Amino acid sequence: TASYVVLLGATLLDNARLFGQVRSLAITDSVTGLSNYRRLIDVLQSELERSGRTSRSFSLLLMDLDGLKRINDRYGHLVGTRALCRVAQILRLHCRSVDTAARYGGDEFALVLPETDEPAAEQVADRIRNRLEVDQEAPQLSLSIGIATFPHCGTSVHHLLDWADRDLYVKKARSKQRTSHRPKS
Repeated sequence: TASYVVLLGATLLDNARLFGQVRSLAITDSVTGLSNYRRLIDVLQSELERSGRTSRSFSLLLMDLDGLKRINDRYGHLVGTRALCRVAQILRLHCRSVDTAARYGGDEFALVLPETDEPAAEQVADRIRNRLEVDQEAPQLSLSIGIATFPHCGTSVHHLLDWADRDLYVKKARSKQRTSHRPKS
């Protein structure tokens, strides 16, 4: 009987460990180790509910890695994948533990910032861009970042993502205009 109890206990521990691994795989991006799209949507919904109860703002940053196709074409896909991981590492190291960094898709990332108004979200965006600028690894990386803040920019996951996406592309277009007007050396 004792050996049966030990065997049953070991089986239960193995099953619990396996369940944890499966759960982690279900909510984690396999390339970057950040949260995946599914987890991002769950976190946004939870923040909407919490912020709705507390009447406090939170912000969403939607980020696009500039020129990933160019990096892949020039340096190869391994370097492109490394570029995604470099961005993920900066998000992991330079954000608060309550923030949720996620890979939104392809070359896009998202960052949910609880208890963060728009000016503070702008500071976070600047800090992330500055960390990329001082990164010595080649090729040099840059991000375009759109921001949406609850409740000003929307009160649903769809509205916040849409607002941040539109803001991202406005900023990306401005950045392209600035770089296309620079004199060539």
